[in-house]
Amino acid sequence: MKATNQTRRSLLKTATGLILAPALPLAARNALAQEANVVVGTWGGDYQNLLQKIVNPLAGEMNVVFDTGNAVARATKVRAEKTARRGTVEVALLQDVDMYDVSRADVFEPLTAKEVPNLVNTFEQFRTPYSAPHIFSAMVLVYNTEKIKTAPDSFTAALDPALKGRTGFSDILFVANTLFAGLANGGNMSSFEAGKKFLGELRKNDPKVFPSNEAVAAALKSGEIWMTCMWKARALQWQDAGLPLGFVVPREGAVAVTFEGAVPRNARNKPGAYRYLNAMLDPRGQVEFARAMGYAPTVRNAEMPPDLAARVSFTAAEMARVKPYDSPALADLKNDCLDYWNKSFKAGL
Repeated sequence: MKATNQTRRSLLKTATGLILAPALPLAARNALAQEANVVVGTWGGDYQNLLQKIVNPLAGEMNVVFDTGNAVARATKVRAEKTARRGTVEVALLQDVDMYDVSRADVFEPLTAKEVPNLVNTFEQFRTPYSAPHIFSAMVLVYNTEKIKTAPDSFTAALDPALKGRTGFSDILFVANTLFAGLANGGNMSSFEAGKKFLGELRKNDPKVFPSNEAVAAALKSGEIWMTCMWKARALQWQDAGLPLGFVVPREGAVAVTFEGAVPRNARNKPGAYRYLNAMLDPRGQVEFARAMGYAPTVRNAEMPPDLAARVSFTAAEMARVKPYDSPALADLKNDCLDYWNKSFKAGL
């Protein structure tokens, strides 16, 4: 009888625990919920919408929460949380040169095919020890075909007095803009100096600077500007929206861009983060991103229809002129580039 009573008490205790589990203190329940979340730090707009539409279903059953903001704020947050026991982001999305810069603080988990199996399918030139490459494009010369009848083959065309006041830049792309300008001035992807000199000359032709990529599109649409440098993927989207645009990879070269994902060392839900990165590299999702955003896949097993491949990819001759960032050289020069951009180039335009 005594043993029976103890068993009953044990059963009651267990049953009570099951009944009361949902009634845990709010802070404890929030902590458990946070552990189950996969927080993805990303840009907003089309990119976030497509992550939700395309990648989330490929990742399977998980609660994905988007932490939306600009890249500077995201990079700052990951660095600032380095010493925290638990970070607030599972997957940090950044452009390649920014990702490299943050990685130097030793804040990211190493990534291998063990954690992210689809990494084995990525093109070698996009691989790093700390990130997974999601999508790829390059900065090209974009022009209004109704205003500029002959396709320019060099960004030096922006210096033509006939284009005075008709060239525009996206302010947020200051790094790529300066490198793109530098290539037109005999520069390379390891320094901003040639770009600064070119932009100094271009100032005499009254270029315009707009706060966002969308604002550049609006200026092209209105006819305020006739020429810009922009990611090919964006130019394709603008063409699809009806803008009369052409684009070329200049003879001097174009600036490559890869958007990547990484997992902070103190992420709360690393298994979920790895699953999400793996879903970002799923060939089905890569094809859908190419179709929707115009970015080329970073995995070799993404089977695109021929017309889509021709649209978003680059020919062998073009790829030979697409220049990757020298991230180790540029990381320490970005602040100086921004200082020049704001104080010497943009000021007064």
